[in-house]
Amino acid sequence: MERRWVRGGIIGKGSFGTVSLAVDRSNGTIFAVKSIKLNSSPPRAIAALENEIRLLSSLNSPHVVSYLGDDVTEEPDGLWRNLLLEYLPGGSAADLAATGKMMEADVRSCARSIAQALQFLHTTAGVVHGDVKGRNVILESPTGMAKLADFGTASKGMGEATRGAGTPLWMAPEVARGEPATPASDVWSLGCTVIEMLSGGRQPWEKSGIADVRDPPVQMFRIGFREVLPEFPPWLSKTGQDFLDKCIRRDPRKRWTCEQLLQHSFLADSPEPSPRSVFELGKLEREYEDDEDGAAESFTEKEDCAVELARERIRELGSSEVEWRRDGWEEVRSAGGKKTSGVGDSNGRFILT
Repeated sequence: MERRWVRGGIIGKGSFGTVSLAVDRSNGTIFAVKSIKLNSSPPRAIAALENEIRLLSSLNSPHVVSYLGDDVTEEPDGLWRNLLLEYLPGGSAADLAATGKMMEADVRSCARSIAQALQFLHTTAGVVHGDVKGRNVILESPTGMAKLADFGTASKGMGEATRGAGTPLWMAPEVARGEPATPASDVWSLGCTVIEMLSGGRQPWEKSGIADVRDPPVQMFRIGFREVLPEFPPWLSKTGQDFLDKCIRRDPRKRWTCEQLLQHSFLADSPEPSPRSVFELGKLEREYEDDEDGAAESFTEKEDCAVELARERIRELGSSEVEWRRDGWEEVRSAGGKKTSGVGDSNGRFILT
C-alpha cells in the first residue's frame, strides 16, 4: 500500500543527507525521514543509506531506533531515497551533554542503554555498529531511554566489516590502523562516548591534544600507533573509572564484552552514590518545610537537581511543539509512475530535505 506522508523541517544534517520530521497523512503519526538525493549524491552516500535500510529492516530491539519503511519519492528537482524512522524527541546524547546538565547518573543510564543495544547487535543480530558516539545516541526524552541510531557504516558479519569506518576520535586503535571493525571496537567507542557525555559533550582525546588536530588521517595515525589512551575525567567515581578501564584498552582481546559490561556496577540498576558532575563538590542536604502540615523533609542535592532539571526540560519541550501549518510542508508519496505533489514555502520554493 502506498504510504502518503508530509515532510516538515530539517532536524539533522549529515555529510550527504538530511533528517526531517514527517507526518503520516493516514493516522497523524510523527516520524523521521532520512533522505539523500539520488541524482547528485556520491555513490558511497547512496550505498551507506542502502546499507542502513537493509540492516535496520532486519533488526527489532527496544534499544535501536526502529525502521518504519523506505521509499523513493519523485520531487521537482529529482528522485529522493528515503528511510522512514521512529522519531525520538529528546535529541542526541551529544546535544544533552553539551548543555552541561548530564550528570553521572544520567550518563550511567544512557551507557546502559547503549550497552544493551550493542549486546543485541553483537550476540543476536551479528552486527557491528562501527560508529558509536554521542551524536548517534538518540533520547526518548532528556531523562528517558536512549536508542542507538545511524547504521550507515554498520556491518553484518566480519566478512562485511568496513575498514577504517567511523569517526576518528571515537575509533578504536585497530580500526584507526585500517583493521575491520569488531564488537571489541564498538566497546572502545562506547567508552569514548561515556567520556564525551561526562565531559560536557567535548570530544575524547581533548587533553592529549589529538582532538586539536584538524586532519582526520593524522588523528587516526596518532590514535592507532601511539601507546596512549584518552584521559578519563578526574571527577568520575571509582566505579566509573573502573568501567572505562574495561572499555578503553588498546588490546581488543582485553576489553570486556557488552554482556560483561552490563554486569558491571557502573551499569547496575541501583548505582552507588557518586558525584553527579564536575560542578558537584559534595553531597549537600537541604530541608524544607511543608507548608501544609509543617513537617520537615530531607532531600539530597542530587534529588533536588534532578527535579529542577526535569521541570526545566519540560518547559523547553513545551516551547518546541511542531507547528501545524501548510507553509513549509510538502506532501510526498512513493514513486510509482505518479508525480508527487507539494507545497512551497513563503519564498515560493519547494521544501526538500
